[in-house]
Amino acid sequence: MSSAGIDKVRDWILGRHPGRTELALDVNIIESRLVDSLAFVELVYTIEDAAGIEIDFDNIDIDDFQSLATIQKAFFA
Repeated sequence: MSSAGIDKVRDWILGRHPGRTELALDVNIIESRLVDSLAFVELVYTIEDAAGIEIDFDNIDIDDFQSLATIQKAFFA
């Protein structure tokens, strides 16, 4: 499992929220508004870059993007 990849995603999220210094793997980043609808596309591009993959926007499963844990399982396992 690529911890460097998920760390890059975590750093991107934390970089958007300067007052926040930590982000647990199980925090729902959508419900907590750490990633809103406008930032979601940027999140997908960040995951693509960190994982070295291309994500098909036509087949996105929102459940894969709920937390760092689900992102890690879906894209870095």
